[in-house]
Amino acid sequence: MQRFRSNLLSRIHILLISAVVLVLVGACAGVPEPQDWIKVGETTREDVVKRYGQPDLVMASEEGETAIYRARDSRGSTPPMEIPTVQAGPFGTATTRMEPVKPGMRNGSGNGRQQERPEQELQIRYNAQGIVQEIIR
Repeated sequence: MQRFRSNLLSRIHILLISAVVLVLVGACAGVPEPQDWIKVGETTREDVVKRYGQPDLVMASEEGETAIYRARDSRGSTPPMEIPTVQAGPFGTATTRMEPVKPGMRNGSGNGRQQERPEQELQIRYNAQGIVQEIIR
């Protein structure tokens, strides 16, 4: 009798653990993609630009255009740039020195608000009227 109870408890534990694992896997599968707000055939180019800002690259074709948004993390990975500046020196001389270029001037929307960026590279194909036709992740 004791052995029967032990086997029964072991099976109940296995069933409970299995149920918890299934619930967790199901919850992860139900998490929506960040781009789920973009609806093919409905969302316009203006809607996307309002949310993500100007694309990093645009490829035009006869059918429309494809906008490419790089991942959020890859935007900051460009090497720093410097430009030479000339400054007046003593006794009518001039000196030059390198000044760093401050990145991020184009990242804002113009209203002081930072644009959202996709987590991964995103390509959006628009038709000639500027309506989303395809999302390529």
